[in-house]
Amino acid sequence: MEKKAKVDGISLAIVILNIAIVAVLILLVTLIYLYMTGKLEQTDVANMDQPETTAATLVTTAITTDTVEHTTEPEITTTPEETTAPEDSSEPEETEPSVIEAAESDTYDADFFANDLFIGDSIYTGLVNYGYFPDKQVFAMIGLNPESVLTKTDSDGNTVFKKAEALNPKRIFIMLGSNGLAFMGNTHMAEKMKELAKGLQEVCPDSYIYIVAIPPVTKEHDAQGQETMVMVNGYNKLLKSMCEDEGIVFLDLCSKLEDNSGYFSADYAEADGMHFLGSAYKRMLSFFQKSIQL
Repeated sequence: MEKKAKVDGISLAIVILNIAIVAVLILLVTLIYLYMTGKLEQTDVANMDQPETTAATLVTTAITTDTVEHTTEPEITTTPEETTAPEDSSEPEETEPSVIEAAESDTYDADFFANDLFIGDSIYTGLVNYGYFPDKQVFAMIGLNPESVLTKTDSDGNTVFKKAEALNPKRIFIMLGSNGLAFMGNTHMAEKMKELAKGLQEVCPDSYIYIVAIPPVTKEHDAQGQETMVMVNGYNKLLKSMCEDEGIVFLDLCSKLEDNSGYFSADYAEADGMHFLGSAYKRMLSFFQKSIQL
């Protein structure tokens, strides 16, 4: 009788041991599955060799981690409040950082630019062609680049310096370089932009000068190999550095016209992949105004 009871006890112990082994195997399979599917962090797996950590704790940790990753709202970054001009100031002052970011909008006040000058290539000719500004406020020509702008004359025989001096603008917005990407060195173009800015400062000492990043190109235009985003970004980087060295304000228009893949957005690009649709000018002018206005 005693021998039978001992046998029964051993059998029960074996059954319990088998159950325990099966439970451990199930637990391991479960943890491996959670880890492979990304629901269990490596730190949780490392805790498996700690005696005080139970299976329930590990599974709960994995579930909690997964829930937090999918339900936590993104952190919201606030920007400092804008500085207002003194109460006795007759009009807002211009800001003077080396690089300016834009608010996201396509609205602008045309009167804000009533006494400004725009210097550029065929892209800027659209400011006149689309009726944004009269010819007296724009010095722009097809094929103009940072070197040729120093000597070219407009239809009235004015150089860029003569036209700027005659207008004596409040602000001067310069965007040049797209035409030189395929055959002029970026360093050379940046040096010529510095020469242009210094010349304008001499004839218009009271004007604010802004150098604008050249716009992006579309993916299709990039594939042709003449003007690529590598070239565009390289040149804009040099322009930004030059502006920082010379104390000139740099406006990063390029990033405001890009799509999610880093190319010229179809919302703003003409069919050739370089020039502006009418909507791009609104975006550009909105960017200029909201970036520099206090």
